[in-house]
Formats: sequence, C-alpha cells, structure tokens
Amino acid sequence: MAINENNQFGELEFTDSALKELAMKSYELFFKEQIPDAELNEKDLAKMIKIVENDDETISISLKTKAKYGSSIIKFAKDLQNFLKTEVEKMTEVPVRNVDIVLDGLVVSENEENNIEELESKPELEEIKTEYVEEYEENNGSVEN
Repeated sequence: MAINENNQFGELEFTDSALKELAMKSYELFFKEQIPDAELNEKDLAKMIKIVENDDETISISLKTKAKYGSSIIKFAKDLQNFLKTEVEKMTEVPVRNVDIVLDGLVVSENEENNIEELESKPELEEIKTEYVEEYEENNGSVEN
C-alpha cells in the first residue's frame, strides 16, 4: 500500500518503504541524541519499526525500542512519540494517527554498569536485603514456594 495525495501540480505517492525509512532515520536521530553511546544498525532498525496505513489515509507507527537506564522512561517514550509524529508529518504532510511504543529493554552505559556492580558488591546492601527478607517472612510467612 502507498499513501497518495493529489494537489494542483499532480499526484504525490509515498510508498510504505519510503515512510518506514523516514521513520527509521527520525528514530535514529532521536535515539542518538538521547543515548549517544548506543549502537544502532540498519537491519535492527528495519525490524523495530512498522508502518500501517489506516482507512482514513493516516498512518500508524509501531516501534520497539530500548530506553536509557536511569532516566524517565515515560518522558523518553512521550518525547519519542512526539518527535516521530512531528518529523514524519513535517516531511510528508501525511497525518500520523498514533505512534505505539514497546519498551524492549534498557541501555546501560559503561559508567552506570560500573556503578551498579559497585553497589551490588557492597556488603551493607546484603545486610539490608537479609533484614528485609526476615521482616517480610515474619509478617507474611515464608518467601519460599
């Protein structure tokens, strides 16, 4: 399927692959701005994004993505939805009905990974965890199934 538009100069046609490529490039731009260290490759991008033409001559974009560990996932997703909708509509004048996002994981930077490993290795955390489990078991019974 393709999106067609007629104007005073003739007909414009946007193929599904052109719309998908535009969405991919827009996503790539947004993602690299938000998570500069992350690696993206073309094959993965093509699998992550789907474009569907709706009956009312709008399109819907579905996207699987990862978010940056330590930042607001809700803000990231809302900003991504808005960015993709705005970019695709600005470049094609094809209305975007919705942008559906599925969070498929988190991107953890090397620095954050080191911080997590450092925290996990602290004996105080194990003590707190043990105390919490003991308190939970006293109030709710055993945690074993």
